[in-house]
Amino acid sequence: MQCVYNQAQGAVPQVPPQSYDGALNTIGVSIGFSAGSVLGWAVFAPTTGVPAGALAGEYVGVSADVGIGLGAGANLLLGGSNRTIALQPLSLQGSAALNVVAGVSSLKLRWH
Repeated sequence: MQCVYNQAQGAVPQVPPQSYDGALNTIGVSIGFSAGSVLGWAVFAPTTGVPAGALAGEYVGVSADVGIGLGAGANLLLGGSNRTIALQPLSLQGSAALNVVAGVSSLKLRWH
């Protein structure tokens, strides 16, 4: 997947968008199909002003999703810079889905 980090409006200091390549894997039960989605994540870190490339690394967590059309789910991934960053999905748009997923997920991000 292609990922872009955009800092929250009003954050100081402002930094330009950061691009990442990512791979998301889930071990568990996955029944059905999904295609063509865009996912927005909230980034929670203990500090402000995340430096360029700080989101690179491996994240792990649990996930549970049900998709009929757009779908809904609960996911939380922890990792990144010294395992101090949490990623929480915010929205799923433009997806065609009919599935059920439950398991342990991992996300690997590479900064470029």
